[in-house]
Amino acid sequence: MKSIKIKFFAAICAIAIAFVGILSVISLSFYDNYYLWQREKSLTDVYIELCKANKMGDEQFINEIIYNEDTEGVRVSVISKSGTVIYDSTMNEQLTGIEKTGETLFYGLKIAQNAVNTADKQKIEATGMDFVNVYDKARAEEFLCLVGVLDNTGNYIIARIPFTYLEQNSSFNLLFLGVSGGLTLIICIILAFIIARHFTNPLIEIADVANAMAEMDFSKKYEGNLNDEIGRLGLSINRLSEHLEQTIAQLKSTNVRLEHEIKQKEKIDNMRQEFIVNVSHELKTPIALIQGYAEGLQEGIAESEEDRDYYCTTIVDEARRMNKMVMQLLSLSKLELGGENINVSEIDIDELINTSTSKARVLADAKNQDIQTISSGLVIYSDYGMIEQVVNNYLSNAIRYTPEGGKIIVSAYRQLDGVQISVFNEGEGLPESEIPKLWEKFYRTDKARSRELGGTGVGLSIVKATAEVLGGKCDARNVNNGIEFTFFLPDNKIKALPPANLSNDEK
Repeated sequence: MKSIKIKFFAAICAIAIAFVGILSVISLSFYDNYYLWQREKSLTDVYIELCKANKMGDEQFINEIIYNEDTEGVRVSVISKSGTVIYDSTMNEQLTGIEKTGETLFYGLKIAQNAVNTADKQKIEATGMDFVNVYDKARAEEFLCLVGVLDNTGNYIIARIPFTYLEQNSSFNLLFLGVSGGLTLIICIILAFIIARHFTNPLIEIADVANAMAEMDFSKKYEGNLNDEIGRLGLSINRLSEHLEQTIAQLKSTNVRLEHEIKQKEKIDNMRQEFIVNVSHELKTPIALIQGYAEGLQEGIAESEEDRDYYCTTIVDEARRMNKMVMQLLSLSKLELGGENINVSEIDIDELINTSTSKARVLADAKNQDIQTISSGLVIYSDYGMIEQVVNNYLSNAIRYTPEGGKIIVSAYRQLDGVQISVFNEGEGLPESEIPKLWEKFYRTDKARSRELGGTGVGLSIVKATAEVLGGKCDARNVNNGIEFTFFLPDNKIKALPPANLSNDEK
């Protein structure tokens, strides 16, 4: 594909060449005729002036002849009707009716007489003059002659000019035309290059901007300042680029939002399917137990009062267990779906921990477990119910998996970028590969003892969902003689944390 600059340059050069060519053809074709017409007009003007001067006297007449000879290069002869030479420019003197002989006189006389003899007498009588061409064989020279009549004498006046002037002038004109035409063509080519670059560079720049737009690169802009159609085209390209960039950005944003919504929908669908599968699995056993013990009571299998009490207690325990699981699943679903409202209030961390541990001591005392708390003096602004649920789930989990007579330590402390609540319980640690799975719904490290321990496998999943809602994070790690669960809430998610509430170490 040829560049537009080359096409533009070639077009201007072609026009320049055509112009110079046409000018040359016209000049070569019509210059000689035009020059001849001009010389005839010049001879006519000389004839008219000589006629005027002749009326003013011989001296004025001779002066006018000499003037035209000097300025126009015209040679003049005056011949009477009888053929006597009265005056000839080649003699440089006035003749008074005396016919002289000699080469010079013969030369002028011969040309003049041939002109008179050749002229159309009727035309001279009608118009006063006639043009004839006279060829002198002796000198091999041709003359353009005007033959006219002087008004007051009837004598013939012959004004002549050699065709040599015409030929020389044609040669000079041809040479000048060649030189001037070549220079003109060179100048036109240079100007064509400049003009082509001036007009095509903005178009090339606009094309580069359009190509960049096609590659989704909207950083390039047309920077020209032309106040014409090309400039307006460049500005239109810039506006198009800006509008496309904005539109594509909006489309990307919309696509991201749609992608997020699709993922959210897929997540909800997966959660729904997972919820149905897990709940069905988890509820299958307690429902079977309730159904079995209820049928046993109905059929009178439990004959003693003690057996009937055992059957009823089992049914109540399993129903309570199912109710707890359903309530936890509902709470987890709200957190994961963003349906849980955050109610911000002032929270005294020590007071919250003491309240939760007081409720949990009944279960801990049954296993001779020791729950200890470490005062922090921290006050934060967050959702009290969510933070309390996190501590309760950690405590329930710790009591469930701490061996009888073991120790549980609940603490909170200030970090550089937030507040962390920690629950430590003695016991065996977990394989590192299982720690990330703790936060999955219905995951239990000891499936054989899960029913015996009373866990639902949902508590730690609620902690993780709460951390995501509050912008925090939860973690678990093996430490000496046990495992530690932490819940971290960064400063940017804690409103108006009083700077004075620091731990003793930071003070």
